[in-house]
Amino acid sequence: MKRSKYIIAFIAIALITSCKQDAYQLFNDVARIQFGPDISLIYRPEYSFTDTLKAHTFYYDGTGIQQDTVFYDIYAVGGASKSDRAFKLVQEQVPNVTNAVAGTHFVAFNNPAVSKHYVIKAGSVHSSIPIIVLRDASLKTTTATLKFNVVANEHFQLGEIRNLWRKLEFTDRLLRPVAWKAGYGKYSVAKHKFMIDTTGERWDQLFINGLVPDMESYYLAVIKIALVDYNNAHSGNPLEDEDGQWIEFP
Repeated sequence: MKRSKYIIAFIAIALITSCKQDAYQLFNDVARIQFGPDISLIYRPEYSFTDTLKAHTFYYDGTGIQQDTVFYDIYAVGGASKSDRAFKLVQEQVPNVTNAVAGTHFVAFNNPAVSKHYVIKAGSVHSSIPIIVLRDASLKTTTATLKFNVVANEHFQLGEIRNLWRKLEFTDRLLRPVAWKAGYGKYSVAKHKFMIDTTGERWDQLFINGLVPDMESYYLAVIKIALVDYNNAHSGNPLEDEDGQWIEFP
């Protein structure tokens, strides 16, 4: 009886381990396709949806920069093929936002300049998707939202439902980074700019992700002191955000 319990426990552990490792190989009936995290994180479930939403801004770029590229990772489920396999993306309209317009805010998905890259190469199960965003003048006053889905075609059926779409928000203004933390308090453009002006750092996605705790604590202390100094120097007129609310840090 005791031996049987050990065997059952071993089988259960093996199944759990297998499920974690084969998160992107759940379907073996036909070739399927779905988005996923960076290839280095593919077997770490806690990172499965890290790229669901990305944010991009032209704010830091010189006027000569009129377009940029944001990359997403996509995977073929069910193994590699001996030939290249194209896949297709389509835009989905999002309610209550400014939806990006093809040809104005981004290069259309059916444009050969980008569609030629929408391929899982022979012998591979991974590809990096370029989304080319354009610096339209309207981005000075608005944030464009581009939600896109992968769709079935002659090469692929669809994979896991939660990984069939991705979303990109982009602008030519300061934009709240996805990595913005509760420890920074309520986000505002004015607060973000004050943090940049005080520290000389961008406080963008890359910078925040690279902060170690001690350095982050140091920067926040410097910012809080600078805010007190500003408010003391402007008695009765404390620093406010774009909504007229006092800027505060927890």
